[in-house]
Formats: sequence, C-alpha cells, structure tokens
Amino acid sequence: MCKYLLLLCFSITVIFVKGQTDSLSKEDERLLDSMFKNDEFIKLMTKKDKNYLDVSIGIGNGAFSEHNNAANATGINKQLIYTPAINYRLKNGLNFGITAFITGDSINKPEIYQTGLTAGYEYYGKSIYAAVSYTRYLSNQNKYNSKSLYQNDLFANVKLAKGLFQPGIVLGYATGKYKETNFVSFQRPIRNPNPPPAIIYTTVTGRDSTDNKTSYFSVAATVGHDFAFYNLLSKKDELDFTPTLMLNMGSDKLTQTHTNRIFDRPALSRRKKSDFTNKFQLQSVAASFDFTYMVKKFFIQTILYLDYYLPETTENRFSTIFSVNAGFSF
Repeated sequence: MCKYLLLLCFSITVIFVKGQTDSLSKEDERLLDSMFKNDEFIKLMTKKDKNYLDVSIGIGNGAFSEHNNAANATGINKQLIYTPAINYRLKNGLNFGITAFITGDSINKPEIYQTGLTAGYEYYGKSIYAAVSYTRYLSNQNKYNSKSLYQNDLFANVKLAKGLFQPGIVLGYATGKYKETNFVSFQRPIRNPNPPPAIIYTTVTGRDSTDNKTSYFSVAATVGHDFAFYNLLSKKDELDFTPTLMLNMGSDKLTQTHTNRIFDRPALSRRKKSDFTNKFQLQSVAASFDFTYMVKKFFIQTILYLDYYLPETTENRFSTIFSVNAGFSF
C-alpha cells in the first residue's frame, strides 16, 4: 500500500514537472489500475450511493404481518398467499413500499384481502444494524375477514453488525379491528305447553357475528450471524445467509362483541361483550433461516421460520412460516 501511494505521488510530481509531456509507463499504469481496483479506501471514496426501486412477487403463508413472523405464527393456516410488491429505497436509508396480499376466497377465487403501505428507515453502521418500519394495512372493514387482523403494524430491530455471534432485539406492536362470523350453540329457555316443568331449555344453533378489537405486543431476544459468499456461479453474484435463534415474549388482548340481537336479551347480555387477555410472558422459541441470492439486477429471497409455542394450549404448538420472493432491483 505504501509503495503504491509513493508511486502515485511520484507520478503526479513528474507530470507537473514535465508539463504533462511524458506519459506513464505500462508498468506504472498497471500498478495504478490495480490500486484503484483493490484499495478499500479508494473504493469507499469513489463509491456512488444511489436510490433503488425493487419490483418483486412472493408466495408464502404469513397472513397477518409483512415483517413480524411471531405475529404470523399466532394464526397460521394452510392458505397460500401471493404478495406482489414495489419498494423504493433511498440512499439515506429511508424506504417506502406497497404490497398486495392475495389469496383464495370462500370459493377459491383470488382476491386482495389487504394492502400494506410501509414507510421505514434502515441504518447500516460499522458496529450495529438498525431498522424501524410502520405498515398500514388497508382492507374492507365491513367484510368478515379474519385474515386481516391488524391495520397498524410497528416493527423495529437492532443487532450487532460484526462478530461470530450477533445478538439483537426485535420489537413489534400491532393493533386492529375485524369482523368474524361462525356458528354457535347455546341453550334457549321456552315455555312448556304441558307443565310441569313450566320452563324447559332447548339447544339453538345459529350464525353469530362478532366485532373484534385486537392488539399484540412482542419482544424477541435474538442471536445470529451474517454469512456472505461471492462469485459462486458468476463474477457478479452474491449469496447472503443469516441463521437466527429467537426467544419470543409478548402479550395480546382481544375484545369481542356479539352483534346477534339474541345477545340483547337479559339472560345472554353478560355474554355480549368479552375480553380475552394474555399477560406478558415467554411465548415461544424460534429459528429463522434467511437466504438471499443476487446476480446483477435479479434477486431471490427465501425465509423459513420455525416456531414452538411454550405456554399450555390445546392447539398445535409447532408452526412453520415460509416465504419466497423474487424480483429485480433498478
């Protein structure tokens, strides 16, 4: 490095002394070309940051949140969800995007059940990486739609950028409203025409609708490592691989109000509105595997998220979230 700098200074001096009448030798030109190509300081000085437009389409099974797989694991289903997206990333770290969430309706006809509008900021430092984003999900609030639980989704994470083990913290907070309908059974008192007894009970089954208000707060302690591999299949490709272990904690609340008029009766009025709350607790252990392959303007990203629920439950404890996205960056 020192001899290259001395050579550069000497060459510039010679140029000025001779009034630019002498040219550099082929060996000098080769050394200078090598220096400009390989010296990290000069790479940094000559690097031109730019804005990027990403256009992609993805497929997966994360229905609720674009960023928070801990939230997606709370209501995993077998439906495939398609996510065409456009994201614009500024060189100062700001980014904006729009994502459509498409899946089959009750007759398997594709429909957009929600659209996510995202604004965020990313910081790539020598010691830490940090990001924060806010997503507003737009959906038909008059439609019965238990796939669009949240309208407001705040997500943030920070982690060490170097080291064999890179610890970090992930925060998530989501709120929303949605309508839901299902069949319920309950006992209804009727007068016996042939007493005794004067009152008998019969089981009634019918469709019941509910207005729901929900919130979900999550905190995760993470540890992982960023691996990067270059020139695998060509001279301009790159493969990034990030495995991460996660310990998820959180709390959630659901307020459910029945809209069926039968709940206006005095005997059922106490069941008209119900609150279901899970206090802040250790929720699950999880592992995430993130693969991103880039060649020129093309990229493909695969994320596999495995979650094991810890508190007592009658539901399946193990959840698998996956997504595959492919697109171009301009």
